[in-house]
Amino acid sequence: MKVEIIVVTGDVRSVQARLGQPLLHVLFEANLSQGWALCAGAGSCGKCRIRFLDHAPQAQCEEHALIQQEDLEHGWRLACKHVVTRDCRIQLRTLPRQRSTSEEGELLAIDVGTTRIKWAVDGKRNRAVEHAMINPQMGVGSEIMSRLSYALSSETAQSHLREVLVSAIKQLVKDSGARSLAVGGNTTMIAMLLGLPLQGLAFAPYTLPWRGDETVGLGNGLPPAYVPPLLGPFIGADISAGLAAVCAKEPEYPYLLADLGTNGEFVLAVDEDHFFAASVPMGPAIEGVGLCCGSMAGDGVVSKVRVGQKGLHVDVQGAMAGISGTGYVSLLAVLRRIGLLDEDGHFQVSSSIPLTQQIASKIGAHPLGKILQLNEEIFLAERDVEEFLKAKAAVNVAIGSLVRRTGLGVADINSIYLAGALGEYADCLDLMELGFFPRCWQERILVEGNTSLAGLMLALEKLEVREWLSNLPLKVSVENLVEQEDFETHFLNAMRFVWM
Repeated sequence: MKVEIIVVTGDVRSVQARLGQPLLHVLFEANLSQGWALCAGAGSCGKCRIRFLDHAPQAQCEEHALIQQEDLEHGWRLACKHVVTRDCRIQLRTLPRQRSTSEEGELLAIDVGTTRIKWAVDGKRNRAVEHAMINPQMGVGSEIMSRLSYALSSETAQSHLREVLVSAIKQLVKDSGARSLAVGGNTTMIAMLLGLPLQGLAFAPYTLPWRGDETVGLGNGLPPAYVPPLLGPFIGADISAGLAAVCAKEPEYPYLLADLGTNGEFVLAVDEDHFFAASVPMGPAIEGVGLCCGSMAGDGVVSKVRVGQKGLHVDVQGAMAGISGTGYVSLLAVLRRIGLLDEDGHFQVSSSIPLTQQIASKIGAHPLGKILQLNEEIFLAERDVEEFLKAKAAVNVAIGSLVRRTGLGVADINSIYLAGALGEYADCLDLMELGFFPRCWQERILVEGNTSLAGLMLALEKLEVREWLSNLPLKVSVENLVEQEDFETHFLNAMRFVWM
């Protein structure tokens, strides 16, 4: 099939597509959707909007909720909701823009996250400056399973997923002039980067395609890249690097490393020779991706919410354009404190407090369900709240399983090292208000930022760190939570905004 794509510059790109191929994938393979933070085809973010210039397909229910009727009549649809059925002509509303900043240095550490690629150069100062860009693979979806499904659809698809990562790394190496490279990331991102078999990560029983702890070639023009050990199918090189960074601080045992990203990875270190690890999917919502008004951090994006005399006050640069993951956490915590959100994640409109009544007056009906309006365009939907309940429940189940496995209690853990997108930016008091962590940890939580980058840089700088990492897999026991008989019971019980 022939697809003609008219971009915003007026240029026309003509590409070949397979019958039945999702149009979102067509755009990705034409390099026209890299840099979009999408919802993996759930039809909830509305960012993959295209216009059919002829033969527009019938609009689906999600499109009626996200696109105005007038625009639907003019052929606007969501690329994730339609497949190629014939030759067609489509128009893009916008082109994504990737903005990246780099600096020069000998050593380059890169953390390939599901949502973002983060990197730091040298680190000879007290702390290396961290930079970030959207993972270009986001063009086919925001979470792991959507990319695995796409990758396994054809050899071309898997090759393209690898190429966009290698291309991004080549640009970083070129900009920095680095001669030594270390790369971390979750197991799936590393497997895609290296072109490894993916079946064992897509289907149970899950298996590791490669164990890491090697220096590998990524392609012509790139220095050899050190990759720390992969500890399990869902405990990747980013976690082993993070443990190296924590252990360099000579922590007091037992401690917990909690990396809260699209996946939640947890390691409970009982002593220097015994580490117990678990992983749970938390979803892209915690980075603001895939929600009704969700957005990655930036200008116009809400990052903090407070209660003032006139109601809710949002911290935002410029006109409000969306809500980040930490903004959602802040908003939900505020609503819990003032009684507008119950433990089960439902809005409560009855209150005797005037200020609460004023805020409750912004709750109303919407095609997407019940919502709390922040302004004319930006709102919180109950369906978004449910996504955070799922993430919260996953955290509780993982921590609870590790605590039971080691025979410890939560009060026995001396320090909790927070890493990952949510762990780095969210207010710890907000996380405790929502039940992510027990309140007894209030004085024990240490916000560490990107421990993966810190550990990767240490591995580039110090041979003894690599030696420590080589011995780490022998010390780690990985808990398979999903296969535990009581996993579903624990998860459902934890679907409340209280610590369970």
